[in-house]
Formats: sequence, structure tokens, C-alpha cells
Amino acid sequence: MMDIALYSLVDDMVSKAGTEGVVEYWLRVGESYAERMGKEAYVGWPAFNVAMKEGRTSLTIEGDVNVLTDLAIIDKDGDVIGYVYALRTCPMAPTMIRFIQKIGPIPDSDEDVADSYNNRVRDSAVSNYCITHQRFREVAANNITVAKQPLECLHLANKGRMGEVKMLQENLARINVDDRHIKSILRSASCVFALIVKGRTAGEEITE
Repeated sequence: MMDIALYSLVDDMVSKAGTEGVVEYWLRVGESYAERMGKEAYVGWPAFNVAMKEGRTSLTIEGDVNVLTDLAIIDKDGDVIGYVYALRTCPMAPTMIRFIQKIGPIPDSDEDVADSYNNRVRDSAVSNYCITHQRFREVAANNITVAKQPLECLHLANKGRMGEVKMLQENLARINVDDRHIKSILRSASCVFALIVKGRTAGEEITE
């Protein structure tokens, strides 16, 4: 029943507030959720990555995250300023599967809201629920420090239930990673993102 209720909610919100109103609502939900998680501080990247692997940070509340420590992001001085991470399974995948199996095709409102977000905000949503999840990661990352330095989340790519892929070339360029790396990661993941020291940019090719 909750699966039906979630999609019925989106249909109802679109009919009353339009797709733009739903986009703004999901953004607020993601931000509010992340703020409730509180602040986190880690002495360095090794400690933070262990916490990610063990599911002890707010950024793993969505599910199992693969910590790609072989994909370290390096600045021009050779210092590690971040890593690439992959969410193995979309947290909404079970809901989508159950809805399709029991009810039928996903309502058009799901794609309509995602399209509104992609056209007005950022071309990175394969479902309307991506809006909340991506905003959550961005705000949650801002509440985390590694070696006393605040982080930021760069969304790199995600994959829809039918295999469609959204990839943010501007963020790939910022960390100097080739999209072929990301495509290979998406074979066994739903979302790929980078966490880097806020305001920093890679100075050379990402390490492998």
C-alpha cells in the first residue's frame, strides 16, 4: 500500500502544485532530512572511508556504498582531495519493482517531475525521487569535515530502471575522470558521486 501511496502522492501534488512545485518540495525534503543528520568530523580520508564502508555516516543511510579507494582525486600538488563512491542499489528500486509487478507501469507524473528538474535545475534525474536523494547528499556532505576541511558532493552519473544514464560532464571534468570509468562502475551500481574538499579541483588525471 505504501508503494501505491508514494506514486499517488506525486500524482496528487502535480495536479495541485504542478511539476515545478513538486521539484521544490522534494528539494526541501532532501535538505531538511540531511540537516537532521547533524555534523560529522573525521581525522582524515582513511577514517572517513572506513566509516563509509561500515555504514556509519549519513551518506550511507540510503544503502550500501562501494568506496572506490582506487579512484582517488588528486590536486595539482599531489594531495588527495577526495574519492569516487558508488551507491550499489537505488533505495527506491524495491518500491518501483513492486509497483510495476502489482499495479503496472510507473505513472507519467514520475517522468514529468524528473524532466522539470532536468530542464530547470540540473540534468541528473532519472526519476522524480532522484531530486530528494541528490539534494540530501549535497547538504549532508556540507555537514561533514575531513581533516577539518568541509566536503562537497559532486554527482557524476546515475542509471534508471530501464538502463538510461544521466552523466554530468562538468563534474567529471572537475575531477579529471573519463566517462568510460563511470560507465564501467554503473554496470554494478545505480549512482556514482565524488566527495571532495569543498572548492577544490583535481590537478591531474584521477589515479587508478
